[in-house]
Amino acid sequence: MALELTEKRTLPDGIHDLSLDEVEQLFGSFQVTSRRRSLFAKLKEFIQEVRKAEVASAVIIDGSFIMGCIDEPSDIDIILVLPAGWDMTQDLRPFQYNLVSKKDIKRKYKFDCLTVRAGSEEEQYWISYFSQVNVKWYEPYQFAVGSTKGLVRIAI
Repeated sequence: MALELTEKRTLPDGIHDLSLDEVEQLFGSFQVTSRRRSLFAKLKEFIQEVRKAEVASAVIIDGSFIMGCIDEPSDIDIILVLPAGWDMTQDLRPFQYNLVSKKDIKRKYKFDCLTVRAGSEEEQYWISYFSQVNVKWYEPYQFAVGSTKGLVRIAI
């Protein structure tokens, strides 16, 4: 893998298309505790279920999980990208609904999730928003005000 992290162990700005194996190599291994390994196991399970249910075109990963400088991330933040023509009012089978429901995803996987259509203004807004380093990390990790970071996209 040719991708190199920044000095703060974040991804360079932009969206980085990675495989699950690459995400595991970069962010899913043991650091101070096994927290990252546990979170990665949940992410892998979620991605496998989304692929089986055929409800999304991609998952974009954000948050402290993809910030290598943070030893014990609390959760994984994701944007579930639905196909461009997705009908948000359609009836879904229970196993599909559970994978697009913010509440059900939080309950089962402990992820914070936003759901957007591919190519929508909402998708672009949230990508831009989540590319910004959260202000709570400025002081403890010496990020400059207004710092940005890259995000991970996993194709489904």
